[in-house]
Amino acid sequence: MMVRAQYDLTIIGGGSAGLTAAHLAQALGSKVLLIDKERLGGDCLHYGCVPSKSLIHVARMAWQRQEDVRLGLIPPYEGVDMARVSAYIQHVIARVADEEKAYTEGVTVRYGDVSFISPTRLRLNDEEFSSDKVLIATGSHPAVPAIDGLQATGYMTNEDVFDLTALPASMIVAGGGPVGVELAQAFGHLGTKVMIIQGPGRLLPREDPEVSEAIAGILKSEGIEIITNARVVKTYRGAGTKKVVVANQEKQMLWLEADELLLALGREPNIDGGHSDTSRQGTGARSGSEYRGLNLEAAGVRYSKKGIMVDEYLQTSAAHIFALGDVIGNYQFTHVASYQAGVAVRNALVPIFKQKVDYRVVPWCTFTDPEVARVGLTVSDALRQYKYVHVSKLPWAAIDRAQTSGERRGFIKLVMAGKKKEEIVGAHIVGSGAGELLGEIALAMQHHLTVNDILKTIHPYPTLGTGLQQVAFAAYLNGPQTERNRKLVSLMSRLRS
Repeated sequence: MMVRAQYDLTIIGGGSAGLTAAHLAQALGSKVLLIDKERLGGDCLHYGCVPSKSLIHVARMAWQRQEDVRLGLIPPYEGVDMARVSAYIQHVIARVADEEKAYTEGVTVRYGDVSFISPTRLRLNDEEFSSDKVLIATGSHPAVPAIDGLQATGYMTNEDVFDLTALPASMIVAGGGPVGVELAQAFGHLGTKVMIIQGPGRLLPREDPEVSEAIAGILKSEGIEIITNARVVKTYRGAGTKKVVVANQEKQMLWLEADELLLALGREPNIDGGHSDTSRQGTGARSGSEYRGLNLEAAGVRYSKKGIMVDEYLQTSAAHIFALGDVIGNYQFTHVASYQAGVAVRNALVPIFKQKVDYRVVPWCTFTDPEVARVGLTVSDALRQYKYVHVSKLPWAAIDRAQTSGERRGFIKLVMAGKKKEEIVGAHIVGSGAGELLGEIALAMQHHLTVNDILKTIHPYPTLGTGLQQVAFAAYLNGPQTERNRKLVSLMSRLRS
């Protein structure tokens, strides 16, 4: 007689992916166990999206106060109480965490060290249990390269930067991707003198080159120094500061100095050993997101340094074990993890007509000021895939709402393909609240709609959303359909005469 497993589904990792998966699985009537190292919420809640956007909100308000002072509107700006800023961030985290409790109603939640004993048996602390299906959603941690002197010098990552109780006078940010750029600008707005060291030749290298150029120009105009084609090769302590040696593309050495060093050099999956970086001095390093000794070998789960290997159904090399979120690499976004949760739960619990993941339309935002929003292909990507590519671009200042709010920086850029029916295949936006416009474009792309479909949709005026209608109108006027209609009108005019 076969002994029934104690749980229908065990989820390892209580971040965005794990919480969404637990909520869905419980709603389907499954007996669910959700395990995390010490607390729910994951990197997004405690060290990522929630605290960073809270800090960015405060920083934007501080920057606006300084702008207001320059216009003579309010009393002199007196600076930042960083301890109160940190307290505000923690308060927001607590509020969001309280809202997330709804995701674990009816779910058994346990904390501690978990590892596989066999494909279907696991050990949590000192207790063994069985599970019919398992979802691994253990997340990721900041990548910390082997840099000479780094541990002795001390540094910060996104895991401790939000705990600062005193605003550093100066900061070196290693890494010019989304995390590095967002935090660099936020601290710059608060009053810190910031320098970004970026390995590639431009900031935000995954974005359209025009987007990178626009953001770099804005940061420089705000006093942030940017060094590209460079990397940190050595660090050491100065007299109360951190000294950094940087090698540029010509292999010249630059000696830099700042009060703080922030690493934003990408992320690594929490697979088998997580990250255990307790040697940082004076950085408040945490180890809460570690997953030591998962013993994936005992479960027959294949993985590499890039993450757990999954197929298009999010299934691992062990048929009953699925993996999702940051731990599989690829798109390390909260919204993608939530999407993957729906796919993984369906395929684990309802394996009939399994669903494949579809990454054709993946939107993402970088929350600089102004924001960067992107979905689909860049122009160069589109040219490699299609014979006919048409680009339509609208300055942000051409949107009336942008003029009324004084937010004139940026642009909307649509990428379309197809000679007869111009389908939207990409969009790149820089502008205040740009991310809020992305949903409409993502929906259009998901359903293979054209610029004509956006053009024919009535948008409320005056809103930023009218910018989408304006750029669609510009695309229509310069597109193949208008050219065909122009020829038809010309022919009819000749016939009448």
